Amino acid sequence: MKIEILFNFGNYTRRITPSFPNDNVIAEEDEAVWAEYLTKKIAGLITTEALETPEFKAAQNKVNKDIELYLRYKYQQEKKREDYQRRKVMGRPKIAFIPKGLTVDYEKEYAKFFEQEVTYQPIDSDDFLYQFRLMNRWQEKSIPQIIELGRPDAAYAIAIELCRHIPLLLSRNDLQEYIKRYKGRIKKFIIESFSALVTAVKAWNNEEKRIYVYNFIIEQSKQYGEFRRLQDTLIQMIPSESFTGSPVIVTREMNDEELFEVKQETMRKEFEELKRIKAEKEARSLIPLNMDYESRIFNRCNISCDCDIIADYMYSENTYIKKLVNEGKYQLAALKFLQLAKSMCLHFISDEHYNYFDDMYSPEYAISDLIEYFSKLINNGALPNEIVNFLHEGWKEIQDSECYKDYGTPSKQLV
Repeated sequence: MKIEILFNFGNYTRRITPSFPNDNVIAEEDEAVWAEYLTKKIAGLITTEALETPEFKAAQNKVNKDIELYLRYKYQQEKKREDYQRRKVMGRPKIAFIPKGLTVDYEKEYAKFFEQEVTYQPIDSDDFLYQFRLMNRWQEKSIPQIIELGRPDAAYAIAIELCRHIPLLLSRNDLQEYIKRYKGRIKKFIIESFSALVTAVKAWNNEEKRIYVYNFIIEQSKQYGEFRRLQDTLIQMIPSESFTGSPVIVTREMNDEELFEVKQETMRKEFEELKRIKAEKEARSLIPLNMDYESRIFNRCNISCDCDIIADYMYSENTYIKKLVNEGKYQLAALKFLQLAKSMCLHFISDEHYNYFDDMYSPEYAISDLIEYFSKLINNGALPNEIVNFLHEGWKEIQDSECYKDYGTPSKQLV
């Protein structure tokens, strides 16, 4: 059985669950009795004499220590927040960060980070050491990992920019106190940074960059005369022997802009290819597009509910086509019938006619009227054989359309 006690003294509240050596004495049905009994007993313990007891003083010491620990913790948390806000001006990319882009200048990209680091304004020694560790992190962790990934070109860009920015850091007047205090660590950092540069250019096996590094180290070493024997140490690192063979082949990764451009170019080529195929198919077609139908009947402005307006224009054209048949102009009538069907099929897809009706697609009823009309003429032998053959060959193109294959329109078939 557990007993919870809630103390409420003014602004201080504490809930405790004391352990009792004989807690098995407390039966569940006696909880209320024990609560009443202990309440009176505890009240009797609060006396002026209790202030002088060893137990009270021990409790007082414990509370004071708890308060001290809490205040220390609160201060540390506040300092962490302040440090984070102040230091976040210095970018902290992943250790193996390599900028994406086929043509991006790595040295410029990495220089942005070093510029942030060498211009940072530390407020105390700990802040300076954070700044210093951030720069040291590049040569200590980033360069080895990036070389291991097979990207010595990126490792070289980090190393050369790091070595370029070290003198800028050391030349700052406001940092001289810290630089003197940590001179030994800084000297080691300089040596390891230039060593990383030599390692990177060797891993890349780039002769042009080796020559540049050769001259670069000679010039840079002159800036470290205040560090005992450092200039000689740097000169000894110079990669004097020429590299043989070609530089290590590296594969860059495209950035988002380049990927977008490639995608756009691919889509453009695909569109041009579809356009070419469509033009070739149209050139071979027995049914040339009727531009009057395209602009007058199947104009997007005519799209309405169930495409009724388009159907009305088509019914008017049906009347004219039947008149041509009655006048014996079979070839022209057959051609216009097929052209009307072809334009309907094309615009059903390109203008998304399927989004404008539920059950009734009015233009299909209009074209079905002509299908039935010409089918009857064929069955009755009213058309010359060459016209019948033309209609059948042209109808194959209608059946080959996306509208017919994927949507079953027109649903009626020419006999």
